[in-house]
Amino acid sequence: MTRRSAPTPDVPRIDAGVTVFRSCLVGAEFPGVEASTKWLLERFGIEYTINPAQTCCTGLGYYSDLIPIGTTVGIAARNACVCVDDGHPVMSYLCSTCYAINKKAHTILDVPEYRAETNEVLARIGREYDDRVAGEVRHKHVLDVLWGAHAEIPGLVRRRLDGVKVATHPACHYCKVFPDETLGDHEDFMVPEEMLAPAGAVATGAYNEKQTHCGAGFRQRFVNPSLSVAVTQKKLHRLREAQVDVLVHMCPNCHIQYDRYSDIISAAAGEEFPFIHLHVQQLLALALGADPESVVGVQTHSQDVGPFLERIGARRVAATAGGAP
Repeated sequence: MTRRSAPTPDVPRIDAGVTVFRSCLVGAEFPGVEASTKWLLERFGIEYTINPAQTCCTGLGYYSDLIPIGTTVGIAARNACVCVDDGHPVMSYLCSTCYAINKKAHTILDVPEYRAETNEVLARIGREYDDRVAGEVRHKHVLDVLWGAHAEIPGLVRRRLDGVKVATHPACHYCKVFPDETLGDHEDFMVPEEMLAPAGAVATGAYNEKQTHCGAGFRQRFVNPSLSVAVTQKKLHRLREAQVDVLVHMCPNCHIQYDRYSDIISAAAGEEFPFIHLHVQQLLALALGADPESVVGVQTHSQDVGPFLERIGARRVAATAGGAP
């Protein structure tokens, strides 16, 4: 398969009013994703906030059939009220599940009956999801926001990624739940590779199994582990054939499947997959000069990212900052 020719279209830049919606999985597993995102927003001069009143989206519980949709919609409505009332209505998600669940709730809340039921509950805490909130709130994956500033990337590059072959793992809950609202081609999502191109990264583009999901499947990872691992192995095998150096992610659950379970998957497959996994924001932040430990948080990964840091000249910064030499 070859890379498509049409580039991702530009989108209007968002300068302010961004709420970085905190993700439970990002915070628990890969806090460097959040730190890298904030670091990038600051480099691009995009005003943002993190609201302590924001709560979990409950997406993991909902998609695992543990939390009813009414509860999830009610929490989404409350979070939207919190962000709009704070003057930061652009809800920017680090996690594709947070993105999908909140956009889905937004659609459900357009139905008068469901909105009325939700507002009966919200009234107990002095909140109302009204036309003002519905009209002002905007649901964006953080890549949507960063893409609006991508023209500034060439002037901010501090570390070259020349020769580093990057492939994208398109998150299902970004590309498949609302495909018409995906940036560019939802079947060949290229925004991550296009953002990294100014630093010299080599784009993989379309590859066999690109649309195959990570295999985690929420509870499937636990109730059907052999099936879960088999799906992951299939995709990793294709990526190995493509000789990629880094697979970039936009969802922490996908990242967990590939990074935390890398040894288990390799043992089950009887083969090694010699490439690393980073969130898009982490690799972009590295290219723009972020510290690999205090910002990017590579020390929280299960895979050894050290050789890659040495390759791009980032290990020296970690050593200076007190990290491993």
